[in-house]
Amino acid sequence: MTCYFIRKAFSVTVTVLCLLAGPLSQAASLDQQRQWYEEAKEALSDNNEKDFRQLREKLGDYPLVPYLDYRDFSRNLTQKTPAQVETFIKEFESLPFSETVRERYLQHLADSERWQNFVDVQPMPPRDEVLRCHYYYAQSKLGNTEVAWQGAESLWLTGKSLSDACDPLLTKWQKAGQRSNNVILDRMLLVYEEKNRNRLKYLNKQLSKSGKGQGKAVLELYDSPDRVGDFAKRSKVTPFNQNLTIIAYKRLVRSDVREAVRQYEWTMKGQHFSAVKRQLMADYTASRLFSTDDKELIRWRDKKLTGTRNESLLERRFRLAIRQAKWQEAKGWMTRLPDEAKKSIRWTFWQANFLAREGNNKTADELYRSILGERNYYSAAAATILGKPIVYPVRTSDSSVDHHHEYTDSLGRIKELIALDKLFSANREWEYLLDRMDNDEVVMLATYAAANKWHHMAVQATISGQLWDYIELRFPVAHKWWFDFFSKKRGLSATTMMALARQESALNIEAISPVGARGLMQLMPATAKETAKKLGRNYQGKKSLFDPGVNIRLGSGYLKMMLERYDDNRVFAFAAYNAGPTRVTRWRQKTDEQLNVYEFIEAIPFAETRRYVQNILMFEVYYGDLIGKKTPLLKPNELDARY
Repeated sequence: MTCYFIRKAFSVTVTVLCLLAGPLSQAASLDQQRQWYEEAKEALSDNNEKDFRQLREKLGDYPLVPYLDYRDFSRNLTQKTPAQVETFIKEFESLPFSETVRERYLQHLADSERWQNFVDVQPMPPRDEVLRCHYYYAQSKLGNTEVAWQGAESLWLTGKSLSDACDPLLTKWQKAGQRSNNVILDRMLLVYEEKNRNRLKYLNKQLSKSGKGQGKAVLELYDSPDRVGDFAKRSKVTPFNQNLTIIAYKRLVRSDVREAVRQYEWTMKGQHFSAVKRQLMADYTASRLFSTDDKELIRWRDKKLTGTRNESLLERRFRLAIRQAKWQEAKGWMTRLPDEAKKSIRWTFWQANFLAREGNNKTADELYRSILGERNYYSAAAATILGKPIVYPVRTSDSSVDHHHEYTDSLGRIKELIALDKLFSANREWEYLLDRMDNDEVVMLATYAAANKWHHMAVQATISGQLWDYIELRFPVAHKWWFDFFSKKRGLSATTMMALARQESALNIEAISPVGARGLMQLMPATAKETAKKLGRNYQGKKSLFDPGVNIRLGSGYLKMMLERYDDNRVFAFAAYNAGPTRVTRWRQKTDEQLNVYEFIEAIPFAETRRYVQNILMFEVYYGDLIGKKTPLLKPNELDARY
């Protein structure tokens, strides 16, 4: 006799279903369970209660049964009691949909105006804006007006639009006399920063007579920010006028930085800003002047930057000097960095670099040696300069893949979701699991993922747990057959392609960037189509880019084109892959072959592209070590080139 343990959908009751000897006495195969699972989903969709129950019982301990229970429970969610909902959520708290059930039920309670039930189920303010509005409205209905009005004001004070679901709360808050002119004006400043004139006009109409003058000033400065200096001088110094002056001045900087520079002094003096606030506004203005060729504006920018404590701006000014090959200027800006910052590996590298440039090679080499052995691009660069091997700390996991009993159910579901190619749901389960783990548990899960060849999940776990020294877990040797195949076909290094794919997608074959790049090597559909045409291949559409073979074929083809364009120089090719060839051409024109490779990489204006190039160079070092093919940080042609 075979027995299956069946949990009811919203109860902790356990039923034992025993099948007597006969055709059904043998455990169903996995393929059979998968078929029953799909049939059960279909029965639910058709509201075929009888067939669903029969199939649900047959499924036994099939890993995805909880998803059926979720669908079943959700069908009649509005008929459930708060106690039933809480029991269900507690029973299925290890699944990502548990909170979805709570949110849907709360919306039902709000629609039904069951306010006491609402706060019983949700005793603390929710994160979701709509539910927060319902929560505070519930508090108002239950007589907790102090909590309700504080919540209403916190929701009101945003530059963005609010959901219509907030209207009942905000209307009640207003009728209670809580929406003062000051609160309306405070929101107008937030809306100003969001650049929404129509909403400004709407809010201005809500002001009573005593607030009309200030509302009019907001609208006028929105339309004509070049009046900010005059406004600052003639207006009384108040917190509101100071805040309005700041946001109007920033708007002027964005629209006409030359005029902002002209008005800077009298604007700052007009509202008696502190030295700290003046420097912040000078920093904001200077940040818009890094591409100017106007000598007067350059002098103003640099004068103001001598007083800044903004490390990011000082770094930008250092990089600008490097880009212009003005070495003494670059050194001068570096010395202005905070002392703590100058102790970092990066700035130690550059201090050594300038010492070597000045002929002080002994001290330079001592500084270079002081940063060796770190898992860091600048440490590897120092090793390259000294002719030393690149070494870095490496940890290996001593977690056994068998020590995961506590998470057996979650891992079983993830495994089955991957097998069914339901990768979105599998990723959601994985993220939900990682969020609840401590560091040691994350190491174990990363090890388990690696053992099961869940490549991008292993990477995701190392990022979640900041497991930076676990190189083998961070850099899975994934899709090696495809990389090796196209390595031979294109004459490309497999480690180069793997390093680029690891940077681009973290080896998630279904990765989609915010701008629409897809797959392992993050190809834009238009780029993929053009590359396919040049390779003499038929482009099968953007969905095909989620196929590892297709993506690596086209990605390696595009990378090869970039390398050919730049004489096999990976620095230029990687920068072009990320930022586009047009920008790389522009940067090369600016530097005019005055720089070496380290200087050019540091001078890349885009922080994203600069980190991108540095990362892939390092990632290729890691991959070379992992597959037993030692790879230098930079090749001889890259070291010898002028940039």
